[in-house]
Amino acid sequence: MPSIGFVRPASGHALALVFVSTLSTATFAADTQLQTVTVQASASDSDDDALPTRPESSIYGGIETKVLDTPRSISQINAEQLADDPIRSADDLVKYAPGITRGGGQNAGIAPQFRAQGSEVFQDGQRAYGVRHPANFNAYEGADIVAGPSSVTYGSVSGSGGYVNYLSKKPNFNEFKTRLSGEVGSWVPDGESRDATKFSVDNTGPLSDNLAYRISITKQRQEDFYDNVDNNFDAFYGALAWRNDSVRVDWNASYDDYYDYNITHGWNRANQELVDSGKYYAGRATPIIQNGNTLWSPVLASGAADAPTLGWVKRQRNAQGKYSVVDGSFQTTSPNTRSNPGSLRGWVYDPALAGNGLTSLSSQTGQRDEDENTSRRFTTQLRVEADLTPTITLANNTFYQRSRDMTDAVGSFQVQSKDNIFDNRFEFRSRNETQLGGLTLRDDSNTGLIYRREFNQSIAANNSFGSTINAYDLTQDPSGKNPGSLLGLTGSNPAGGNGAWIGQAGVPQFSNLYGWLNLPPMYPAGHGLYAESVAPYTAESTWTTQTLFTQHNLRLGERVGLNIGASRSWIDAEIDNPFVLAGGNPRKDSDNYRLFAFQVSPYIKPTENSTLYYTFDRSLAVNTGFFSNGLGWGSGAGANLLNPLAFESLSVLHEVGLKVEAVPNELFMSLAAFKQERDQSPDSNNNIARLVIKGVESTIRYQPDDHLRTALNLTKLTAYNEFASQAGFASAGFIPDNGTVFGDNNSLNQRPSGRFDAVQIPEYTASGYVDYRFDSGFGAELSGWWTSSWYLNLSKTVKVPDEYNLDLAVYYRQPQWSTTLRVLNLTNELNFVSGLAGSSNTFLQPMPGRTLLAQVDYQF
Repeated sequence: MPSIGFVRPASGHALALVFVSTLSTATFAADTQLQTVTVQASASDSDDDALPTRPESSIYGGIETKVLDTPRSISQINAEQLADDPIRSADDLVKYAPGITRGGGQNAGIAPQFRAQGSEVFQDGQRAYGVRHPANFNAYEGADIVAGPSSVTYGSVSGSGGYVNYLSKKPNFNEFKTRLSGEVGSWVPDGESRDATKFSVDNTGPLSDNLAYRISITKQRQEDFYDNVDNNFDAFYGALAWRNDSVRVDWNASYDDYYDYNITHGWNRANQELVDSGKYYAGRATPIIQNGNTLWSPVLASGAADAPTLGWVKRQRNAQGKYSVVDGSFQTTSPNTRSNPGSLRGWVYDPALAGNGLTSLSSQTGQRDEDENTSRRFTTQLRVEADLTPTITLANNTFYQRSRDMTDAVGSFQVQSKDNIFDNRFEFRSRNETQLGGLTLRDDSNTGLIYRREFNQSIAANNSFGSTINAYDLTQDPSGKNPGSLLGLTGSNPAGGNGAWIGQAGVPQFSNLYGWLNLPPMYPAGHGLYAESVAPYTAESTWTTQTLFTQHNLRLGERVGLNIGASRSWIDAEIDNPFVLAGGNPRKDSDNYRLFAFQVSPYIKPTENSTLYYTFDRSLAVNTGFFSNGLGWGSGAGANLLNPLAFESLSVLHEVGLKVEAVPNELFMSLAAFKQERDQSPDSNNNIARLVIKGVESTIRYQPDDHLRTALNLTKLTAYNEFASQAGFASAGFIPDNGTVFGDNNSLNQRPSGRFDAVQIPEYTASGYVDYRFDSGFGAELSGWWTSSWYLNLSKTVKVPDEYNLDLAVYYRQPQWSTTLRVLNLTNELNFVSGLAGSSNTFLQPMPGRTLLAQVDYQF
């Protein structure tokens, strides 16, 4: 295991952290006794408890305590839920915790939107990457969902909305166990059914008194609810655990091959008719093409995809900000010649054009078969703990993740990314007691060092995506959903691939519909994909973070406590261009930064079974963004430099909460109110907004016996963004009036930046489930969610009304086997999410309709 050495001199902050930790150990060294945390489970097996009975170790590193006594908003997913529930994306985590907003994952997200922000994914307390891929829990047997920024023991993180700490499958030292699980589907009674299968095998047992193993394999072949969308992968996991009286060693490794899956875009041309009645404005959009200082539009014979161009008219901006036709400007010849090509600036939709108009659209429509993504992920983790004394433990956790991802969507959004993470955390844990004024003062402390090295390479193209995504007609052959078919381009790049329509980049391309056009350049980048050489998201970045932290959880007597922690991080970062063209810009930069984080949580326990707390967190973080987990270039005068704002991302959180175990081992309730301010991650245009959010969250867990399990989650969120840009796919919305422009990235609409209400976030959300089991083995679970209305875009032209969804599972379980029939979206509601998070994005994603699945499990 590599040693850790700091090359920077210890600052005053660093010395203070060491001094506090050393002082606490010396002060409490006398008469110290190990504190035992007892968590009493309910009458049922904790693997399927609705109550939060699992000892909590996802907040302060290796310090364990009860959820009741932890001054943070926490929810738990048990082993049975993670293994059996149909969790297809991060949206489905709304069943288990408050504060989660559905949407933004594009069918392949595993890090949820939490408190209207991005979130993080951890594995056993070490931060992994939540990059795009289908949901896969082959390696996990539980999860803790924590709202708000992580504690100082985990170092600097980007997603301050919250995090999901997935708990890896642990070997069994007591007996051999094997579980076989198979899932088949999907029958869609109101649409086109799909072939979907998933098979898993999980085997564990002891190899000796001190050594145990676990192996898990999952194979999924799934046609999704949506046309032309697959979610196929093979997942492999293995673990070894070794124990003696004072040393514990845990090692695991996983390899996941997501060899064929798709991201979804949902329905374009989002408007109120589409939400209210499923009516879509079909037909052809009219381009606005700039030639010199003049804006032109073709006069189309009809709304058919192959309708000829009859002539051209000029357009100009009117007093209402719309681009209307200039009277008397008609001409038959195209202004776009080889010597004087035009440039696409945006689109309008003319509802009076023959063939254009409203039509019904299936919620399964929207994707094309040519799109295909791949991801490969290797992860390994080694955790070593040694008890030096009954009160002192040394721990070292090492985590490594290697990711290779390729995205190919509509021939214009193409990304090749590579990610490597090495994370090593050393912990010195101490559990001490002393007498103070007749009361016992206890200090559970965790002090240590983190060395983390992150590498990201992103070679991407996106400059023709936003300008065309709303122009496609989803009633046409989905194969034509690419800029080449949309614009009638006749050239082709010899490198081939879905982006070959670009022809020779930088050279005007001929369109048999619109004449000669200048197109934003992208170049062959290998593997049949294309990229831009100079873009904020085409970058290779490496940054190392060295963090010194200390956390002290103090408790005076049985009623008063104070959890306090601080960390200091030193960062060395460098960036260069991994895709330099001949004679191009080989830009490169490096710099170093310092970050500081502080978190304090005083609390009181009015009774043994209740906790009232306040948490304050102020932390600076590295703000990664764009299409993977990398650093990006600055803008303007700093276009060839690291973006300094990426290292000045400030989060300030105030949270007050109450937790009550109203009926011990039967009824648990929590209530939390918070306010947070957070600098957001840069979008694809390098804009960074600041989010201000207030919210209230509540949970209720009730399990009076082995028969009944219930959970309820309630959320209220109000938020706004400061310094928010309106650049995006349709800054003014899609308005079918032959004058409102979309696809212009705000260059024609010219809508100002400023303060706007956060969109795509319902103010109110409720979710939960009721599960009843009979002694015979039969049982049923009804789960569901409800959200209040929400706006899709900043211009508030589309409002999604109140929505709800119910899922029903009917099952029969015996000690060795079980079978389950699930009906998802029981009442076949037409619900929506925003397919991609971010105020400038307007993907209206219809949720899957009524779907039936079957599952069979056998264990021995």
